[in-house]
Amino acid sequence: MIVSDLIKRKVITARPDISIREASKIMKREGIGSLVIVNENFSPIGIITERDIVYAVADGIPLESKVAEIMSINPVTIDSNADISEALALMTSRGIRHLVVINKEGNVVGVISITDVIKAVGVIALDLAIW
Repeated sequence: MIVSDLIKRKVITARPDISIREASKIMKREGIGSLVIVNENFSPIGIITERDIVYAVADGIPLESKVAEIMSINPVTIDSNADISEALALMTSRGIRHLVVINKEGNVVGVISITDVIKAVGVIALDLAIW
């Protein structure tokens, strides 16, 4: 199974100049735990997660501040054709819960979570056990 098989919805992206409040509203509306921040070429330059927002609030950063102030820059990416075992290894070694999936041109095509990967690995293990 490859990484692109795990993408379940259209990727939601935003520009780095939106506010933390606006990013929160987008994440709530879309039911997502992370938001990929892209440049004008649709290349990922950052990611903001629920945890980033919680930490910002705890640190007293105004919600009208730009997401660029709190986003993780240079998000970890994975090619859409990579095997899910590579995604699991990458997430485990980097201690992250979201991977930005890119195509061969370097453009964002989706985001996968550790939950997506674990569910897929479990299904594969189950299939192997049946055989």
